[in-house]
Amino acid sequence: MCLNQRKQPTVTLPIGTMFLAIAILWPKIIHSSSSIGQSWDDLLRGAVFGLAIGMLLMTGVNMRRQRHCGKSQGA
Repeated sequence: MCLNQRKQPTVTLPIGTMFLAIAILWPKIIHSSSSIGQSWDDLLRGAVFGLAIGMLLMTGVNMRRQRHCGKSQGA
């Protein structure tokens, strides 16, 4: 069902890419010798990676749905 056909994934792609860049650069930004412990550091970095992967997957699914809806309604 194609309800939001014209909605562009212009928001989720940059946000997902930003979260991915933050997660990759995490060890250089926040040093493990800081006030938070190593386990909390790993937890937060994993959560940021999870957000990035989720946002980028959601963008891909939405783009695929839009392409599918455009073909089915255009015929």
